[in-house]
Amino acid sequence: MGQLLQAIENSAIIEIESGPMLWRIKKICSADLAKVGHAALAMTQVMADGKDDKKASEQDALSQIANARPEQLETMARLKDAIVAAALIGVGNPDSGEWEQVECVVDPKKSDAENGKLWVGSIPTEISDEIFQEAMKLATDGGAAVERLQAFRGRARDSADRRPDSKAVRKAAK
Repeated sequence: MGQLLQAIENSAIIEIESGPMLWRIKKICSADLAKVGHAALAMTQVMADGKDDKKASEQDALSQIANARPEQLETMARLKDAIVAAALIGVGNPDSGEWEQVECVVDPKKSDAENGKLWVGSIPTEISDEIFQEAMKLATDGGAAVERLQAFRGRARDSADRRPDSKAVRKAAK
């Protein structure tokens, strides 16, 4: 039974290549977002609501950023860092295929690379932006995790698909 649970868990994790490394990102659950704060929950809702009209939501976001006070922009930057910290769980070497588990922290004083704690501010901005975008996609995946999970499932041995459908049964009865 552990294999099925592992498949479910793996469907909520993606790996991306950015910069010279691989980055393992987990789907952030509501509890992770609650740790980040209510504003992050609102931010994910705005992103989810605007996913059908991406251009309009990008325009709205740019407009909000342009009209925001410096304090609001600082809060948004901290929220981005917190989401990256909550989502990042591993860093891999693409050449060797080796992975290191990571606990990403927002407070630089809690950073301890020797013990697997990485300060989010030490991640290059371009990479941090990609991790954030992928974390938000995972949080609002629209069923993509179900599709990834289906890849783990083979066909059942006695599947109902092998049984004739109603049209075939009627045709055989005639």
